Amino acid sequence: MNKSYKAYSYLGLFTFFVLLILSCIFYKERMICMDFSLVDSRIIITKYFSIMPVRFGGTIPQIIPLIGTILHLPLKLILLFHSMGMVLFYFVLFILIVYRFKNFVFAFTLLFYLTLLVSDDFYWIISEYQQGMAYLCLYGAWLMEKQESDSLIKHWWVHFLIILWIQFFYLLIVFPIVFMLCFLFFINEKRNFKTFTIFLSITIASFVIRYFVGKLDWYELEKIQSLSNIIHNLSHFTSSGSFLQFISDLKFDYLLWFVIFIFTNVILLRKKQMLMSIVLCASSLIYLIVVLGFNPVADRFYIQNMFLPLAFIVAVPFLFYFINHLKPKDGVLILVVIFSIRIGFIYAAHQKFTDRLNWYSSKIHQIRNGHDKFYFIPASTAPMDTLLMTWATPYETLLLSSLNSPDSTLVLKIEDDNAEVKNDTAGIFPLWKTEDFPPQYFNLHRK
Repeated sequence: MNKSYKAYSYLGLFTFFVLLILSCIFYKERMICMDFSLVDSRIIITKYFSIMPVRFGGTIPQIIPLIGTILHLPLKLILLFHSMGMVLFYFVLFILIVYRFKNFVFAFTLLFYLTLLVSDDFYWIISEYQQGMAYLCLYGAWLMEKQESDSLIKHWWVHFLIILWIQFFYLLIVFPIVFMLCFLFFINEKRNFKTFTIFLSITIASFVIRYFVGKLDWYELEKIQSLSNIIHNLSHFTSSGSFLQFISDLKFDYLLWFVIFIFTNVILLRKKQMLMSIVLCASSLIYLIVVLGFNPVADRFYIQNMFLPLAFIVAVPFLFYFINHLKPKDGVLILVVIFSIRIGFIYAAHQKFTDRLNWYSSKIHQIRNGHDKFYFIPASTAPMDTLLMTWATPYETLLLSSLNSPDSTLVLKIEDDNAEVKNDTAGIFPLWKTEDFPPQYFNLHRK
């Protein structure tokens, strides 16, 4: 490994180290947060993976909390290790790309994906989409190494299985897959159109399979049916909440991405890479329109998760056509500036997630002296601008209240003011009875 490659590698390692430190500092904000609170509660109660329908690949990072539960580790450590494990999952793939494939482009594309458009999504990390994109970076590094090999076509079925595996993480991942295939086609001097056509066909076939398999699950079916609304939503595209939020974020949070996008196109045009520039612009624009049309009204943390592949699309040509041709010290300096700015945004975003935990903590402290374990809060009294979403409040408060001791377990649920509720386990956790909750973590018996 030459010195220039080592410099980039050390930068990548240090950036992951910083992300790991942040994952430790803000482990409660990340783990006691909506979907992840449900996932960890399920794992601890059932001692089994919390398997999402169709997106089965997302269970791999759950190995850490599952092992922690089996070993009866303290709840704090389970949540802390899970938060760290989500960063280590991407770090392992980064190491494979760097040291096995020695591929600078896709290694740092992974880091760009995890930082360039990320702020809220460092704390809302449930999405399997992100994990699928990490595998795509690893697969891209392998394809880049083997793209001139005749074995690509001979072993097409292996690539079909890999692309199918990646496709199952999320339906819209087909867009970055197609972009990556176009990129690899353009950088290959031979430009084997037959190979490109075969891989594009494999990708389309994988998408079709994922589409119809997804219809077998009610949750995925709702997502798929929403796709049919895209054309209708485009009729009032510029007035949608998601579009207005994107334009607002483009002035500050997403500004660096936009600058890199414009700069990369200038570089491509100067290098007479007209087709690559067209593919970059078309891929970004089409994907952006699809996402905004698919989610005309969405919470910021959710829509940001959908935007992240835009970082992948711009990072690949930016790294290959620009950073890759600079002197190592100049390239490292530019990347240091980019990652420093984005980590600053990630750190600043913690406040809204800290505020929601502080509200739950104060409410738990306020009612802890009672004799009950279950409390209902009228929705009219809940600060929705602080809490963001309240469907997971029982799971969030279950974990938050039990961090110090299982005897301190207390569960809150926010309901409509006129809702009829049952003030017991069945009324809040219909899937489980009181005795299903492991006593070493949760004590739900009334005082």
